[in-house]
Amino acid sequence: MSNQVVTPTYPVVAEIWTLFESSLLTQAKRLAEDIAKRQGKDPKELWALIKPQVKINLLDAEIGEPQLCKHFLGNRDGAIELRCRAPCALGFDACPTHIHTPLITESKHPLVTSIKSATGQTYYKDEKGLARDKNGKIHGIVENDVLYLFEED
Repeated sequence: MSNQVVTPTYPVVAEIWTLFESSLLTQAKRLAEDIAKRQGKDPKELWALIKPQVKINLLDAEIGEPQLCKHFLGNRDGAIELRCRAPCALGFDACPTHIHTPLITESKHPLVTSIKSATGQTYYKDEKGLARDKNGKIHGIVENDVLYLFEED
């Protein structure tokens, strides 16, 4: 086992960090002036000793596309399942609504692909080749990427 100490890192937007750091420096300078005044010393000398220790290094990192929530949203008993896809806060993998909800990774529905009819109507082909509408009702079959619709009564 390793006894290495791991320093935690937290993602922070650079503009927010700049504001925080300037505020921190201002408060540190005021504190140094107050301490120097009480000790009867020169505040500039004390600040010159303290200032290098107040600096906290900021690592500039590239942050990719914003993460979107992967939790399933509504219609869990219907034919189509949707994901939440709400933006997640930086450093989190779920939106504020789902942050305390365990992620269900397996869908109870098979993967479907969409296919359009000649009239522009969208149907969803399941693993058996059945063409269903958005409510799960079967309207035809798909064979060799050709949609065959049943006749309506």
